[in-house]
Amino acid sequence: MGATIDIWRLPPPDAVLQVEYDEIVKDIVDRASLENASPSDPSYRVALSSAYREMFLRQDSNEQARGLMLAYAKGPQLDHLGYTYYRNSDGTPVLRLDGEKDDAFRARLQLSPEGLSVAGPDWAYIYHARSASPDVKAASVNSPAPVQVDVYILAQEGLPSQSLLNQVDAYLWPRRPFTDEVKVKAATLLDFTVNATVYVKPGPSSDVVVETARKRLEAYLEENRKLGGHIHQSSVHWALTVEGIEHVSLENWTDIVALNHQAPNCVSINIKQGAESG
Repeated sequence: MGATIDIWRLPPPDAVLQVEYDEIVKDIVDRASLENASPSDPSYRVALSSAYREMFLRQDSNEQARGLMLAYAKGPQLDHLGYTYYRNSDGTPVLRLDGEKDDAFRARLQLSPEGLSVAGPDWAYIYHARSASPDVKAASVNSPAPVQVDVYILAQEGLPSQSLLNQVDAYLWPRRPFTDEVKVKAATLLDFTVNATVYVKPGPSSDVVVETARKRLEAYLEENRKLGGHIHQSSVHWALTVEGIEHVSLENWTDIVALNHQAPNCVSINIKQGAESG
């Protein structure tokens, strides 16, 4: 089963060409035939103001256009995209679940065309599992034998409750191919601890530097708390090496390489500060 594309990582497109401020000024001056333009000339000052305004209008037009794109839409804009362009197999629009955050809803919208299939592909099961409840963070599919389908669920808080598994099972049952024997199971959490020593460069506030490193590490670990996620030593080093950190040492580290029914789960982060260098 291949991975979906993180569309938000793609370079943002420009709906309106972005032009440098000086180029806009030159174009206005040329079009208005302003001879010997200088800052003391009122007409030139109007040209400068107009160029400044045009530059921001171009930027605003791009931001407004990107708000109509799945990768960048947020809040009500994302709701309108789902209602207008995305459909379930029964023709109803794909709507935001109660309490569903933008990123989770965006991912479901991206997956929703898979849910139109009646052949039971992996991504259709994943889409329907994630549509069963906003408490479902991720899902994966294995088929140990013909017509046998195991759907693994990762909850927002980690291990799914039995009631959540039952809810997903009830949602999948009428949407599965008639011959498929579906079992909904809890994902396996691979617990680990990060024990790190950071060496801070001389500066005014080492505590601020260490806290910044901790927050970036937490964000990295949360992003990779997913089915089939990998937590590598080099990536942990990267996350902790913020501005002001000279180097990082990890104690008793083993890379976490999860299978598609497993998820890395950090249970503790212990960061201590080594002796300052320099």
